[in-house]
Amino acid sequence: MLPRVLTALVTAPIVVACTYFGGLAFLILILALAVVSINEFYNMMKIRDFNPAYWVGNFFTVFFIVFAYYALKKNWEPAHSAILTGAVMITMISVLFLKRPKNAIADIGVTLLGMIYIGWFFSYFLFIRALTDRGAYLLFMMGTIWALDIVAFIFGTAFGKHKLLPSVSPKKSIEGAVAGFVFCLSAAWIFGYYAGFDAAHSLILGAVMGVAAQLSDLFESMIKRDAGVKDSSNLVPGHGGVLDRIDSFILAAPVFYYYLVWVLLR
Repeated sequence: MLPRVLTALVTAPIVVACTYFGGLAFLILILALAVVSINEFYNMMKIRDFNPAYWVGNFFTVFFIVFAYYALKKNWEPAHSAILTGAVMITMISVLFLKRPKNAIADIGVTLLGMIYIGWFFSYFLFIRALTDRGAYLLFMMGTIWALDIVAFIFGTAFGKHKLLPSVSPKKSIEGAVAGFVFCLSAAWIFGYYAGFDAAHSLILGAVMGVAAQLSDLFESMIKRDAGVKDSSNLVPGHGGVLDRIDSFILAAPVFYYYLVWVLLR
C-alpha cells in the first residue's frame, strides 16, 4: 500500500497540472501514457502468441493523438473519422509483410484493437480538454473516476464478499463496485461546481462515469486474464503498469465527450 500511495502522491499533481495548463505539456503527457500503454498491450498479446505490428500500432497511436491536437487548432475535427479509416486500411495491408499467413487475421485484429483502444480513445482526452480553457471538464472526469477507483478498492478489500465478475476479475466485488458507484455520484456533485454543471447534469454524469469507468476497468482485466498476467507491466511502483492505472478512463472518455457535445453543450 505504501508504494501505491507514494506513487499517487507524486504522479497525481503532475497529471492535474498538465491538464490545467494544457498546451504542449498536456500533449506530451498523453503521448507518453499512450505509447507506454500500447506497448504494454502488445506485450501482453505476444504472451498469447499473437504477433502485432508494433511499428504500425505505435505510429498510428502517436498520429491519432498529434492529429487531434492540431485538429482542434485548425478546425479539422471532422476529418478525425477519415483518419481512422485510412489507418485501418494501412494496417490491413501492412500485415501482408509480417510473414505469418496462418495467423494474419488474428495479427490484424490485435494490431487494430491496440490502435483503437489506446491511440483512438486517448485522443478524446484532448477533445475533452479543449472544451474549457483550464480543462475543467476533464478534471471533473478525473476527479470522479479517481474517487470511484479509490473507494471501490478500499471498500471491496475490506468488505467485499460477493464476486462481481469472477471469470474476468476474481478480486473485484459487488460491494466495492456499488460503493464506488455511490461515491462517484457524490464526487460528481462536488466537482460539478468546479466544472460549472448544474446538479442534475453532475449526477447524470456521475452515474454515467460510475458505469462506464467500471466497465472500462473490467475490459482491461479481461485482457490481462486472457494473457495470464496480473499486471500489464511493473513500471509503476505499487500499481502495475500504466495501462492498469488509466484503464478506467479509456472507454469512459468517448462516452463523457459525446454526452457533453450532444446533450450538455447543444
